[in-house]
Amino acid sequence: MSVHSAAGTGRSTPAELLTRHPAVAEAVIVDEPGVPGGHARIVPDRETARTLSRSVSLEAANRLGDLAWHEPADTIRVAGLNRGETDFLYREIFVEGAYFRHGITLPRAPVVLDVGANIGMFSLRVGLAAPGARVIAVEPVAELAAAVRLNAELHGLDVTVLPTALGRSRGETSFTFYPHNSVMSGRYADAAQDTEVLRGYLLTGDDAGAESGDEGSGAEGRSRSLDRLVTDRLAARPRRVPVTTLGNVIRDHGLTRVDLLKIDVEKAESEVLAGLDEETWERVEQVVVEVHDIEGRLAAVLGLLRDRGFDVTHDQDPRLALTPCHNVYARRPRAAAGPPPPPVFDGVPTLRLLEGELRELLTRALPSAPPPGRWTAVSRLGPVPGATTSAAPAPPVPAAGASERVAVLARAWTDLFGADAILSGADFFDLGGDSLSAVRLLARVEDELGPDALSPDLIFTDGTFAGLSAALGSGPPTEEVPRP
Repeated sequence: MSVHSAAGTGRSTPAELLTRHPAVAEAVIVDEPGVPGGHARIVPDRETARTLSRSVSLEAANRLGDLAWHEPADTIRVAGLNRGETDFLYREIFVEGAYFRHGITLPRAPVVLDVGANIGMFSLRVGLAAPGARVIAVEPVAELAAAVRLNAELHGLDVTVLPTALGRSRGETSFTFYPHNSVMSGRYADAAQDTEVLRGYLLTGDDAGAESGDEGSGAEGRSRSLDRLVTDRLAARPRRVPVTTLGNVIRDHGLTRVDLLKIDVEKAESEVLAGLDEETWERVEQVVVEVHDIEGRLAAVLGLLRDRGFDVTHDQDPRLALTPCHNVYARRPRAAAGPPPPPVFDGVPTLRLLEGELRELLTRALPSAPPPGRWTAVSRLGPVPGATTSAAPAPPVPAAGASERVAVLARAWTDLFGADAILSGADFFDLGGDSLSAVRLLARVEDELGPDALSPDLIFTDGTFAGLSAALGSGPPTEEVPRP
Protein backbone atom coordinates (compact mmCIF):
# COMPACT_ATOMS: atom_id res chain seq x y z
CA MET A 1 0.00 0.00 0.00
CA SER A 2 1.49 3.34 -0.97
CA VAL A 3 0.93 6.57 0.89
CA HIS A 4 1.00 10.07 -0.57
CA SER A 5 1.61 12.53 2.24
CA ALA A 6 1.49 16.31 2.22
CA ALA A 7 4.80 16.61 4.04
CA GLY A 8 8.42 16.45 2.89
CA THR A 9 7.96 15.60 -0.80
CA GLY A 10 9.57 18.64 -2.37
CA ARG A 11 6.91 18.64 -5.08
CA SER A 12 3.17 19.16 -5.34
CA THR A 13 1.70 15.77 -4.59
CA PRO A 14 -2.08 15.35 -4.59
CA ALA A 15 -2.01 15.45 -0.78
CA GLU A 16 -0.07 18.72 -0.80
CA LEU A 17 -2.59 20.17 -3.20
CA LEU A 18 -5.35 19.28 -0.75
CA THR A 19 -3.71 21.30 2.01
CA ARG A 20 -3.88 24.41 -0.16
CA HIS A 21 -7.58 24.52 0.61
CA PRO A 22 -8.10 26.75 3.66
CA ALA A 23 -10.36 24.16 5.33
CA VAL A 24 -7.67 21.42 5.26
CA ALA A 25 -4.93 21.40 7.90
CA GLU A 26 -3.32 18.08 6.92
CA ALA A 27 -3.95 15.39 4.35
CA VAL A 28 -2.77 11.99 3.22
CA ILE A 29 -3.91 9.78 0.32
CA VAL A 30 -3.65 6.01 0.70
CA ASP A 31 -3.98 3.50 -2.11
CA GLU A 32 -6.85 1.08 -1.53
CA PRO A 33 -7.89 -1.92 -3.63
CA GLY A 34 -11.03 -1.22 -5.62
CA VAL A 35 -10.96 2.54 -4.87
CA PRO A 36 -9.90 4.54 -7.94
CA GLY A 37 -7.66 7.43 -6.87
CA GLY A 38 -7.24 6.01 -3.37
CA HIS A 39 -8.56 7.05 0.04
CA ALA A 40 -8.08 10.68 1.13
CA ARG A 41 -7.86 11.26 4.88
CA ILE A 42 -8.01 14.93 5.84
CA VAL A 43 -7.70 16.83 9.10
CA PRO A 44 -10.15 19.77 9.00
CA ASP A 45 -8.87 23.20 10.00
CA ARG A 46 -10.17 24.18 13.44
CA GLU A 47 -11.09 27.71 12.41
CA THR A 48 -12.22 27.52 8.80
CA ALA A 49 -14.03 24.15 9.18
CA ARG A 50 -15.21 24.43 12.78
CA THR A 51 -18.17 22.04 12.70
CA LEU A 52 -16.33 19.37 10.73
CA SER A 53 -13.30 19.69 13.02
CA ARG A 54 -15.48 19.50 16.12
CA SER A 55 -17.31 16.44 14.81
CA VAL A 56 -14.13 14.42 14.22
CA SER A 57 -12.86 15.42 17.67
CA LEU A 58 -16.11 14.17 19.23
CA GLU A 59 -15.78 10.93 17.29
CA ALA A 60 -12.15 10.51 18.37
CA ALA A 61 -13.31 10.90 21.98
CA ASN A 62 -15.70 7.94 21.46
CA ARG A 63 -18.75 10.17 21.76
CA LEU A 64 -20.43 8.89 18.60
CA GLY A 65 -21.27 5.41 19.89
CA ASP A 66 -23.82 3.69 17.64
CA LEU A 67 -24.63 6.94 15.87
CA ALA A 68 -23.11 8.08 12.57
CA TRP A 69 -22.43 11.45 11.00
CA HIS A 70 -24.90 12.37 8.29
CA GLU A 71 -24.97 15.36 5.96
CA PRO A 72 -28.52 15.74 4.60
CA ALA A 73 -27.44 18.96 2.84
CA ASP A 74 -24.19 20.69 1.93
CA THR A 75 -24.73 23.08 4.84
CA ILE A 76 -25.23 20.83 7.87
CA ARG A 77 -23.69 17.83 9.65
CA VAL A 78 -25.61 15.92 12.31
CA ALA A 79 -25.39 12.68 14.27
CA GLY A 80 -28.20 10.22 13.55
CA LEU A 81 -29.24 6.58 13.69
CA ASN A 82 -29.70 6.04 9.96
CA ARG A 83 -29.28 8.08 6.83
CA GLY A 84 -32.82 7.71 5.51
CA GLU A 85 -34.45 9.10 8.64
CA THR A 86 -31.95 11.94 8.94
CA ASP A 87 -32.71 13.01 5.38
CA PHE A 88 -36.45 12.77 6.06
CA LEU A 89 -36.23 14.87 9.23
CA TYR A 90 -34.07 17.51 7.57
CA ARG A 91 -36.43 17.79 4.61
CA GLU A 92 -39.52 17.96 6.81
CA ILE A 93 -38.13 20.49 9.30
CA PHE A 94 -35.61 22.62 7.41
CA VAL A 95 -36.80 22.48 3.80
CA GLU A 96 -40.57 22.16 4.14
CA GLY A 97 -40.91 23.98 7.47
CA ALA A 98 -43.54 21.55 8.74
CA TYR A 99 -43.66 23.14 12.20
CA PHE A 100 -43.61 26.76 11.01
CA ARG A 101 -46.84 27.17 9.09
CA HIS A 102 -49.98 29.26 9.63
CA GLY A 103 -48.12 32.09 11.34
CA ILE A 104 -46.08 30.02 13.80
CA THR A 105 -42.80 31.86 14.33
CA LEU A 106 -39.86 32.41 16.68
CA PRO A 107 -39.47 35.63 18.66
CA ARG A 108 -36.08 36.97 19.73
CA ALA A 109 -34.25 34.60 22.13
CA PRO A 110 -37.20 32.18 22.32
CA VAL A 111 -37.93 29.53 24.92
CA VAL A 112 -38.93 26.34 23.10
CA LEU A 113 -40.09 22.92 24.27
CA ASP A 114 -39.25 20.18 21.76
CA VAL A 115 -41.34 17.20 22.92
CA GLY A 116 -40.51 14.06 20.97
CA ALA A 117 -37.17 15.48 19.90
CA ASN A 118 -35.85 12.36 18.14
CA ILE A 119 -32.25 13.25 17.12
CA GLY A 120 -32.89 16.96 17.77
CA MET A 121 -33.46 18.23 14.23
CA PHE A 122 -36.16 20.66 15.35
CA SER A 123 -33.97 21.82 18.25
CA LEU A 124 -31.23 22.52 15.69
CA ARG A 125 -33.68 24.41 13.46
CA VAL A 126 -34.61 26.65 16.40
CA GLY A 127 -31.07 27.17 17.66
CA LEU A 128 -29.60 27.94 14.24
CA ALA A 129 -32.35 30.46 13.48
CA ALA A 130 -32.71 32.27 16.80
CA PRO A 131 -29.54 33.35 18.62
CA GLY A 132 -29.97 33.03 22.36
CA ALA A 133 -32.69 30.39 22.05
CA ARG A 134 -33.25 28.16 25.07
CA VAL A 135 -34.50 24.72 24.11
CA ILE A 136 -35.76 21.95 26.39
CA ALA A 137 -35.69 18.73 24.34
CA VAL A 138 -37.72 15.80 25.68
CA GLU A 139 -36.77 12.39 24.28
CA PRO A 140 -37.30 9.09 26.18
CA VAL A 141 -35.19 6.86 23.88
CA ALA A 142 -31.64 6.83 25.25
CA GLU A 143 -30.04 6.43 21.82
CA LEU A 144 -31.96 9.41 20.44
CA ALA A 145 -31.40 11.55 23.53
CA ALA A 146 -27.66 10.95 23.07
CA ALA A 147 -27.96 12.22 19.50
CA VAL A 148 -29.74 15.39 20.68
CA ARG A 149 -26.94 16.11 23.17
CA LEU A 150 -24.24 15.45 20.58
CA ASN A 151 -25.88 17.63 17.93
CA ALA A 152 -26.40 20.49 20.37
CA GLU A 153 -22.75 20.30 21.43
CA LEU A 154 -21.59 20.05 17.83
CA HIS A 155 -23.40 23.27 16.92
CA GLY A 156 -22.85 25.09 20.20
CA LEU A 157 -26.53 25.42 21.10
CA ASP A 158 -28.29 25.82 24.47
CA VAL A 159 -30.31 22.59 24.56
CA THR A 160 -31.25 20.78 27.77
CA VAL A 161 -32.09 17.12 27.11
CA LEU A 162 -34.63 15.32 29.30
CA PRO A 163 -34.54 11.50 28.79
CA THR A 164 -38.18 10.91 29.72
CA ALA A 165 -41.65 10.48 28.30
CA LEU A 166 -44.46 12.91 29.15
CA GLY A 167 -47.93 12.01 30.38
CA ARG A 168 -50.72 12.83 32.82
CA SER A 169 -48.65 12.02 35.92
CA ARG A 170 -45.20 10.92 37.04
CA GLY A 171 -44.33 7.26 36.81
CA GLU A 172 -43.01 4.72 34.34
CA THR A 173 -44.40 3.24 31.14
CA SER A 174 -43.70 0.64 28.49
CA PHE A 175 -42.29 2.03 25.26
CA THR A 176 -41.64 0.58 21.82
CA PHE A 177 -38.45 1.69 20.07
CA TYR A 178 -38.13 1.10 16.31
CA PRO A 179 -34.36 1.56 15.73
CA HIS A 180 -34.78 1.45 11.94
CA ASN A 181 -37.74 3.84 11.94
CA SER A 182 -37.35 5.77 15.16
CA VAL A 183 -39.84 8.52 14.24
CA MET A 184 -42.67 6.02 14.81
CA SER A 185 -41.44 4.87 18.23
CA GLY A 186 -43.82 5.49 21.12
CA ARG A 187 -45.65 4.31 24.21
CA TYR A 188 -48.76 3.51 22.16
CA ALA A 189 -47.01 1.72 19.31
CA ASP A 190 -49.22 -0.87 17.66
CA ALA A 191 -47.68 -3.21 15.09
CA ALA A 192 -50.76 -3.43 12.87
CA GLN A 193 -51.56 0.30 12.97
CA ASP A 194 -47.94 1.31 12.48
CA THR A 195 -47.58 -1.05 9.53
CA GLU A 196 -50.57 0.56 7.82
CA VAL A 197 -49.28 4.09 8.54
CA LEU A 198 -45.83 3.31 7.13
CA ARG A 199 -47.26 1.57 4.08
CA GLY A 200 -49.58 4.52 3.53
CA TYR A 201 -46.71 6.98 3.74
CA LEU A 202 -44.55 4.99 1.32
CA LEU A 203 -47.41 4.68 -1.14
CA THR A 204 -48.01 8.45 -1.16
CA GLY A 205 -44.38 9.59 -0.83
CA ASP A 206 -42.05 10.98 -3.45
CA ASP A 207 -42.62 9.42 -6.89
CA ALA A 208 -45.49 7.40 -5.47
CA GLY A 209 -47.65 7.81 -8.54
CA ALA A 210 -45.38 5.65 -10.64
CA GLU A 211 -45.34 2.99 -7.95
CA SER A 212 -49.03 2.83 -7.13
CA GLY A 213 -50.06 2.70 -10.77
CA ASP A 214 -47.85 -0.27 -11.69
CA GLU A 215 -49.59 -3.38 -12.86
CA GLY A 216 -48.58 -6.82 -14.04
CA SER A 217 -46.13 -9.38 -12.71
CA GLY A 218 -43.68 -6.75 -11.48
CA ALA A 219 -46.30 -5.26 -9.17
CA GLU A 220 -46.42 -8.46 -7.12
CA GLY A 221 -42.66 -8.34 -6.59
CA ARG A 222 -42.79 -4.68 -5.59
CA SER A 223 -45.60 -5.37 -3.15
CA ARG A 224 -43.59 -8.19 -1.60
CA SER A 225 -40.52 -5.95 -1.34
CA LEU A 226 -42.61 -3.18 0.17
CA ASP A 227 -43.82 -5.62 2.83
CA ARG A 228 -40.23 -6.67 3.57
CA LEU A 229 -39.09 -3.05 3.81
CA VAL A 230 -41.94 -2.17 6.19
CA THR A 231 -41.26 -5.24 8.34
CA ASP A 232 -37.56 -4.39 8.52
CA ARG A 233 -38.23 -0.74 9.40
CA LEU A 234 -40.60 -1.77 12.20
CA ALA A 235 -38.41 -4.30 14.00
CA ALA A 236 -39.19 -3.38 17.62
CA ARG A 237 -37.22 -3.13 20.86
CA PRO A 238 -39.60 -2.82 23.84
CA ARG A 239 -38.34 -1.13 27.00
CA ARG A 240 -39.44 0.81 30.08
CA VAL A 241 -39.01 4.59 30.33
CA PRO A 242 -39.74 7.18 33.05
CA VAL A 243 -42.69 9.56 32.72
CA THR A 244 -43.17 13.11 34.00
CA THR A 245 -45.65 15.85 33.13
CA LEU A 246 -45.30 18.87 30.90
CA GLY A 247 -46.35 21.08 33.80
CA ASN A 248 -43.54 19.66 35.94
CA VAL A 249 -41.01 20.31 33.15
CA ILE A 250 -42.09 23.95 32.92
CA ARG A 251 -41.96 24.47 36.68
CA ASP A 252 -38.81 22.45 37.32
CA HIS A 253 -36.88 24.47 34.74
CA GLY A 254 -38.25 27.84 35.81
CA LEU A 255 -39.88 28.64 32.48
CA THR A 256 -41.96 31.77 32.93
CA ARG A 257 -43.01 31.53 29.30
CA VAL A 258 -42.94 28.97 26.49
CA ASP A 259 -42.81 30.72 23.14
CA LEU A 260 -43.34 27.51 21.20
CA LEU A 261 -44.43 24.06 22.31
CA LYS A 262 -43.79 21.44 19.63
CA ILE A 263 -45.20 17.94 20.23
CA ASP A 264 -44.61 14.89 18.04
CA VAL A 265 -45.13 11.81 20.19
CA GLU A 266 -46.88 9.20 18.04
CA LYS A 267 -50.38 8.89 19.48
CA ALA A 268 -49.51 10.14 22.99
CA GLU A 269 -50.31 13.81 22.24
CA SER A 270 -53.47 13.89 24.37
CA GLU A 271 -51.55 12.43 27.32
CA VAL A 272 -48.85 15.10 26.95
CA LEU A 273 -51.34 17.97 26.81
CA ALA A 274 -53.18 16.57 29.85
CA GLY A 275 -50.01 17.16 31.85
CA LEU A 276 -50.52 20.95 31.70
CA ASP A 277 -52.56 22.58 34.46
CA GLU A 278 -54.35 25.94 34.43
CA GLU A 279 -51.34 27.89 35.59
CA THR A 280 -48.80 26.37 33.17
CA TRP A 281 -51.21 26.56 30.21
CA GLU A 282 -51.10 30.36 30.56
CA ARG A 283 -47.35 30.36 29.96
CA VAL A 284 -47.66 28.75 26.52
CA GLU A 285 -47.87 31.13 23.54
CA GLN A 286 -47.81 28.79 20.51
CA VAL A 287 -48.40 25.08 20.02
CA VAL A 288 -47.67 22.79 17.08
CA VAL A 289 -48.71 19.19 17.57
CA GLU A 290 -48.91 16.15 15.34
CA VAL A 291 -52.22 14.41 16.02
CA HIS A 292 -53.12 10.88 15.05
CA ASP A 293 -56.82 11.15 14.29
CA ILE A 294 -57.88 7.91 15.91
CA GLU A 295 -61.18 7.73 17.81
CA GLY A 296 -61.87 11.45 17.37
CA ARG A 297 -58.52 12.70 18.71
CA LEU A 298 -58.17 15.50 16.16
CA ALA A 299 -61.49 17.10 17.11
CA ALA A 300 -60.67 16.68 20.82
CA VAL A 301 -57.28 18.42 20.49
CA LEU A 302 -58.73 21.23 18.38
CA GLY A 303 -61.47 21.77 20.96
CA LEU A 304 -59.03 21.71 23.88
CA LEU A 305 -56.80 24.36 22.32
CA ARG A 306 -59.72 26.61 21.40
CA ASP A 307 -61.05 26.33 24.95
CA ARG A 308 -57.64 27.46 26.20
CA GLY A 309 -57.85 30.65 24.14
CA PHE A 310 -55.79 29.74 21.08
CA ASP A 311 -56.53 30.51 17.44
CA VAL A 312 -56.33 27.07 15.87
CA THR A 313 -56.01 25.54 12.43
CA HIS A 314 -54.75 22.24 11.04
CA ASP A 315 -53.59 20.62 7.83
CA GLN A 316 -52.32 17.33 6.48
CA ASP A 317 -49.24 16.68 4.40
CA PRO A 318 -50.38 15.22 1.05
CA ARG A 319 -47.85 12.42 1.53
CA LEU A 320 -49.75 11.41 4.67
CA ALA A 321 -53.16 11.29 3.00
CA LEU A 322 -53.41 7.53 3.59
CA THR A 323 -52.51 7.90 7.27
CA PRO A 324 -54.36 9.42 10.27
CA CYS A 325 -51.56 11.99 10.85
CA HIS A 326 -52.47 15.70 10.95
CA ASN A 327 -50.61 18.80 12.15
CA VAL A 328 -52.38 21.26 14.43
CA TYR A 329 -51.18 24.89 14.74
CA ALA A 330 -52.31 27.08 17.64
CA ARG A 331 -51.39 30.68 18.55
CA ARG A 332 -52.66 32.97 21.25
CA PRO A 333 -54.13 36.18 19.73
CA ARG A 334 -51.41 38.19 21.52
CA ALA A 335 -48.58 36.15 19.97
CA ALA A 336 -46.71 37.55 17.01
CA ALA A 337 -47.27 35.81 13.69
CA GLY A 338 -45.16 35.49 10.58
CA PRO A 339 -42.43 33.43 8.97
CA PRO A 340 -39.65 32.23 11.28
CA PRO A 341 -36.13 33.61 10.90
CA PRO A 342 -34.03 31.50 8.53
CA PRO A 343 -31.35 29.20 9.94
CA VAL A 344 -27.76 30.43 9.77
CA PHE A 345 -25.24 27.76 8.83
CA ASP A 346 -21.92 29.18 9.98
CA GLY A 347 -20.09 25.87 10.42
CA VAL A 348 -19.56 25.01 6.76
CA PRO A 349 -17.93 23.39 4.91
CA THR A 350 -19.36 19.97 5.53
CA LEU A 351 -17.33 16.99 4.34
CA ARG A 352 -19.75 16.61 1.46
CA LEU A 353 -19.19 20.18 0.30
CA LEU A 354 -15.46 20.07 0.99
CA GLU A 355 -15.06 16.86 -0.99
CA GLY A 356 -16.60 18.50 -4.04
CA GLU A 357 -14.29 21.50 -3.77
CA LEU A 358 -11.22 19.30 -3.28
CA ARG A 359 -12.13 17.10 -6.24
CA GLU A 360 -12.39 20.21 -8.38
CA LEU A 361 -9.04 21.48 -7.08
CA LEU A 362 -7.28 18.21 -7.94
CA THR A 363 -8.96 17.94 -11.33
CA ARG A 364 -7.73 21.39 -12.31
CA ALA A 365 -4.17 20.76 -11.09
CA LEU A 366 -3.85 17.10 -12.14
CA PRO A 367 -6.35 16.52 -14.96
CA SER A 368 -4.89 13.13 -15.92
CA ALA A 369 -5.11 11.62 -12.41
CA PRO A 370 -8.40 10.40 -10.90
CA PRO A 371 -9.31 12.16 -7.64
CA PRO A 372 -9.66 9.97 -4.55
CA GLY A 373 -12.69 7.73 -4.58
CA ARG A 374 -13.06 7.75 -0.80
CA TRP A 375 -12.85 10.68 1.62
CA THR A 376 -12.65 10.61 5.41
CA ALA A 377 -12.26 13.46 7.91
CA VAL A 378 -10.16 12.61 10.98
CA SER A 379 -8.96 14.47 14.07
CA ARG A 380 -5.32 13.63 13.31
CA LEU A 381 -3.54 11.59 10.67
CA GLY A 382 -1.61 9.32 13.02
CA PRO A 383 -0.47 5.95 11.68
CA VAL A 384 -2.06 5.15 8.36
CA PRO A 385 -3.66 1.68 8.47
CA GLY A 386 -1.59 -0.69 6.31
CA ALA A 387 1.04 1.94 5.45
CA THR A 388 3.92 -0.11 6.88
CA THR A 389 3.13 -3.14 4.75
CA SER A 390 4.67 -3.59 1.34
CA ALA A 391 1.65 -5.18 -0.27
CA ALA A 392 -2.04 -4.46 -0.26
CA PRO A 393 -4.26 -6.98 1.51
CA ALA A 394 -5.67 -9.63 -0.73
CA PRO A 395 -9.20 -8.94 -1.92
CA PRO A 396 -11.93 -11.26 -0.64
CA VAL A 397 -12.52 -14.43 -2.62
CA PRO A 398 -15.73 -14.03 -4.62
CA ALA A 399 -18.50 -16.46 -3.86
CA ALA A 400 -19.64 -18.82 -6.56
CA GLY A 401 -21.77 -16.97 -9.08
CA ALA A 402 -20.83 -13.62 -7.57
CA SER A 403 -20.28 -11.87 -10.91
CA GLU A 404 -23.74 -12.87 -12.10
CA ARG A 405 -25.28 -11.69 -8.83
CA VAL A 406 -23.53 -8.34 -8.95
CA ALA A 407 -24.58 -7.94 -12.58
CA VAL A 408 -28.20 -8.10 -11.41
CA LEU A 409 -27.51 -5.37 -8.86
CA ALA A 410 -25.64 -3.34 -11.50
CA ARG A 411 -28.61 -3.41 -13.86
CA ALA A 412 -31.02 -2.33 -11.13
CA TRP A 413 -28.61 0.37 -9.90
CA THR A 414 -28.01 1.86 -13.34
CA ASP A 415 -31.72 1.84 -14.15
CA LEU A 416 -32.30 3.93 -11.02
CA PHE A 417 -29.29 6.25 -11.11
CA GLY A 418 -27.42 5.89 -14.43
CA ALA A 419 -24.32 3.92 -15.40
CA ASP A 420 -21.85 6.42 -13.96
CA ALA A 421 -23.31 5.95 -10.48
CA ILE A 422 -21.77 2.49 -10.12
CA LEU A 423 -18.23 3.78 -9.73
CA SER A 424 -18.98 7.15 -8.16
CA GLY A 425 -18.62 5.95 -4.57
CA ALA A 426 -21.79 7.84 -3.62
CA ASP A 427 -24.35 6.05 -1.51
CA PHE A 428 -27.99 5.35 -2.26
CA PHE A 429 -29.29 8.57 -0.70
CA ASP A 430 -26.56 10.80 -2.16
CA LEU A 431 -27.69 9.59 -5.57
CA GLY A 432 -31.28 10.68 -4.87
CA GLY A 433 -32.69 7.42 -3.55
CA ASP A 434 -35.63 7.29 -1.17
CA SER A 435 -37.79 4.60 0.40
CA LEU A 436 -39.72 3.94 -2.79
CA SER A 437 -36.48 3.65 -4.75
CA ALA A 438 -35.37 1.13 -2.13
CA VAL A 439 -38.54 -0.88 -2.79
CA ARG A 440 -37.84 -0.91 -6.53
CA LEU A 441 -34.20 -1.90 -5.99
CA LEU A 442 -35.13 -4.74 -3.65
CA ALA A 443 -37.84 -5.96 -6.01
CA ARG A 444 -35.49 -6.07 -8.99
CA VAL A 445 -32.83 -7.96 -7.07
CA GLU A 446 -35.28 -10.39 -5.47
CA ASP A 447 -37.13 -11.07 -8.71
CA GLU A 448 -33.90 -12.40 -10.21
CA LEU A 449 -32.04 -13.75 -7.17
CA GLY A 450 -34.88 -14.87 -4.94
CA PRO A 451 -36.39 -13.67 -1.63
CA ASP A 452 -34.00 -12.40 1.04
CA ALA A 453 -31.17 -11.93 -1.45
CA LEU A 454 -30.45 -8.52 0.05
CA SER A 455 -31.24 -7.24 3.53
CA PRO A 456 -33.33 -4.04 3.35
CA ASP A 457 -31.34 -2.52 6.20
CA LEU A 458 -28.12 -2.56 4.16
CA ILE A 459 -29.54 0.11 1.87
CA PHE A 460 -29.83 2.41 4.89
CA THR A 461 -26.55 1.46 6.59
CA ASP A 462 -24.06 0.67 3.81
CA GLY A 463 -25.89 1.88 0.76
CA THR A 464 -23.01 2.24 -1.70
CA PHE A 465 -22.84 -0.01 -4.73
CA ALA A 466 -19.60 -1.43 -3.29
CA GLY A 467 -21.24 -2.25 0.02
CA LEU A 468 -24.31 -3.86 -1.50
CA SER A 469 -22.32 -5.87 -4.03
CA ALA A 470 -20.08 -7.12 -1.21
CA ALA A 471 -23.20 -8.27 0.63
CA LEU A 472 -24.16 -10.25 -2.46
CA GLY A 473 -20.82 -12.04 -2.22
CA SER A 474 -18.88 -10.10 -4.85
CA GLY A 475 -16.50 -7.91 -2.84
CA PRO A 476 -16.00 -4.27 -3.86
CA PRO A 477 -16.73 -3.48 -7.50
CA THR A 478 -13.99 -2.50 -9.93
CA GLU A 479 -13.83 -1.11 -13.45
CA GLU A 480 -14.70 -4.62 -14.67
CA VAL A 481 -18.07 -4.66 -12.93
CA PRO A 482 -20.57 -5.96 -15.50
CA ARG A 483 -22.67 -3.24 -17.02
CA PRO A 484 -25.99 -3.61 -18.75
